[in-house]
Amino acid sequence: MSRLHKVIRVSLTKKYAILFFCFVLWGWYKNAFLPVKEGFYPNMQLVLILLYPVLGFVFGVLFDKLCKKKFTYSNAFFGVLFSLFLPISTPISVFLVFCFLLFVMNTFLVQKKDWDLHILVLFHLFLVVFLSITQQYEYGNLLEKSGLFVYSFLDKLLGFQISGLFTSNVVLTLLSFLILCFDYYYKKEIPLSSYGFYLLTLVLYSFWRHDMAFLLTHMFSSSILFVLVFLAPLDLFSPYSKKRKAMYSFLLGVGILPFSLCTNFYEGVYFSLILVNVFVILLNWIQNKIIH
Repeated sequence: MSRLHKVIRVSLTKKYAILFFCFVLWGWYKNAFLPVKEGFYPNMQLVLILLYPVLGFVFGVLFDKLCKKKFTYSNAFFGVLFSLFLPISTPISVFLVFCFLLFVMNTFLVQKKDWDLHILVLFHLFLVVFLSITQQYEYGNLLEKSGLFVYSFLDKLLGFQISGLFTSNVVLTLLSFLILCFDYYYKKEIPLSSYGFYLLTLVLYSFWRHDMAFLLTHMFSSSILFVLVFLAPLDLFSPYSKKRKAMYSFLLGVGILPFSLCTNFYEGVYFSLILVNVFVILLNWIQNKIIH
């Protein structure tokens, strides 16, 4: 790797870190400060909610130091990113167990064996299944579920909507995309094209249902936008060639709505992303077999 490549890579990682910090601040305000202020949680919630990204980072740093290796995306990076889109009901102990397993796979499979399966998405789906089985699956905080406030469309864009623990702010997600677009190594074509195909399917489905309210409700889903901007373009798990990126984006975009209708608009995008990821892996495997 050239010196210039290393400088740019560090620059991209720092951009991610700054943006993640902004998402954590907003998530703390929405899921801790406001509910505590209204009396829905004890004051301890102000600290507890910050433990997820902090422990994800610290645990990742310790794991990296024990392995004594530097990775393209460190375990600390994965620990913080994984904490951002957690369901709010995830117990800290469960989060730490899933983080440990995530770090093990990142260290011994993704980094050593060039394993292309999107482990962040895979572990999120495993976590959702676990929370569902144990009847702990929930995204909304107590204030949101109370119905005490009725938020406008603009309020929802600014972050007052039910989403992952730190991912509800649509405006911040869109600003993050614009900032990341200036980095050469950020695959901006993937979120842009994927969202375009998702929006097309959403428009067609809304016209078919004669329900424009459905279109307005779901066209700016914070969960979907966050996944498209931050998870889908990660270079460890997404293709590089123009044709592969176009195919990847198309399949991801058109798959979001069907999977969201079958599950919900929090998880549909994760199912679409992991299946497209597996399809690309199989395509690469078939291509390698033909060549060799």
